[in-house]
Amino acid sequence: MDVKKRISYDVVVVGAGNAGLVAAIEARNHGARVLLLEKGPRERRGGNSRLADGEFRVAFDKGLPDFEYLLKDSVMPKGQIEIEPYPKDYFYADLMRVTGGLADQQWAETIVNESMSVVHWMKDQGFAGWSLDGSTMIKKDGDKLFWPSGDAVLSAGSGETLVEGLFRIAESKQTDILYETAAQSFITSADGEITGLIARSRDGMIQIDGQAIILACGGFESSPEMRRRYLGEGWDLLKVRGTRNNTGDAFSMALAVGAQTCGHWGCAHASIVSEDSSQIEAVGSNRYSYLFGIMVNTKGRRFVDEGEDFIGYTYAKMGKEVMKQPGGVAYQIFDAKVSQLLKPEYDNVLFSECKTLETLAEEIDIDPDTLVQTVNVYNAAITSGVTFDPSKRDGLRTNGLNPDKTNWALPIDTPPYRAFAVVCGITCSYGGLKVNKKCQVLDTRDIPIEGLYCIGEMSGGLFYHNCPSGTGLVKGAIGGRLAAAEAVAWSSGKAPSTGP
Repeated sequence: MDVKKRISYDVVVVGAGNAGLVAAIEARNHGARVLLLEKGPRERRGGNSRLADGEFRVAFDKGLPDFEYLLKDSVMPKGQIEIEPYPKDYFYADLMRVTGGLADQQWAETIVNESMSVVHWMKDQGFAGWSLDGSTMIKKDGDKLFWPSGDAVLSAGSGETLVEGLFRIAESKQTDILYETAAQSFITSADGEITGLIARSRDGMIQIDGQAIILACGGFESSPEMRRRYLGEGWDLLKVRGTRNNTGDAFSMALAVGAQTCGHWGCAHASIVSEDSSQIEAVGSNRYSYLFGIMVNTKGRRFVDEGEDFIGYTYAKMGKEVMKQPGGVAYQIFDAKVSQLLKPEYDNVLFSECKTLETLAEEIDIDPDTLVQTVNVYNAAITSGVTFDPSKRDGLRTNGLNPDKTNWALPIDTPPYRAFAVVCGITCSYGGLKVNKKCQVLDTRDIPIEGLYCIGEMSGGLFYHNCPSGTGLVKGAIGGRLAAAEAVAWSSGKAPSTGP
């Protein structure tokens, strides 16, 4: 193939989200000459990480003292702070529970064991923007601010804050970055080693010789064709919460050189978004307060246990339940008692509000008799004598319904009533490439493809059916450090790079 330019580096990182940025930074720390490829333009750099909430789930034993180093430069909320410990065995148990026991045990242990140390490393590199995630905080007992065990995830402020902070660190370490440049195919030696890649830029084709290549370029969620092929009917029509650039290009590249796939290719991170959100990069459209109301389909019937668990353990699978409903649309219904519990995303958005359930049903085009019956049956099935408590799985449930609501089952009986129309939004795919503990990509014989590494959303085997909130960014950062160290060690034994 004719190319406009040929350049050479020790390590080439494909994809500039959280995982790729951490890999680039760590590779520079080890003295490698690093090139970072970003498919998007500079103003939208950062991939899915830019559009994420910036949450990192970490294991800790004591509570607030475990966060003192990370939060010492942060503005803390006013009030007495109490955080329930989240030991490593709790984190591991949660990860295995929500994935149906299918998560790769070795990788699950690595994620859990390294979760706190990787955010300390990020702090040491110069990322200072840590805070406690206020969206999971509960006010109780006057001015006490309480985080239940497992909900005290760290926040980088936002996904944009996270990636811009990491970009500043990478740039300060003289990492070279090419924007609007998409990897297209690998270059291999006669021995089957990856020795570089061909990329397409706005100026034409580039040959990039690399001693080691780290793939950190996400899944295939923004390709309607791949969603339909791997996830099934209807998935090609969904709204996409993530970046428009994750179209699965690197999977085709990897499969062409014999890479092995693994993980849950028939499932994806699919949460609930507003019906009127944009079709792609649907930022700010989350509708995650379903715990405090009920969800009904367009027939006026409940279809899911809204109180199965805290949001962090159910949000990534709830969208699939909405998708199964007629027209792929549902309505979240709340009464006035819980209005103060709804997340900020419910403010200043479109919704229907009425003084009676009958008029609410008419406004959202649901049969009024059916909706009233659904609510009356639900209210009558709520257990008496149990106190509502949003700070824990309170056991305030219904009995005898299909499905029952197993926690936070307050009666819907206080007008005005509100209804929010919601649909499914896909964030990322779960299926990926098979890697070993060094993040090397394995071929279909389980033999490492020399010179090729994979991290972040593109590596499979950890998430099945569901995932706990804040685990994806932790996985990406940990993998980034591991892959960088291994890639630099591999490249150091090769011929020196020749410069751009």
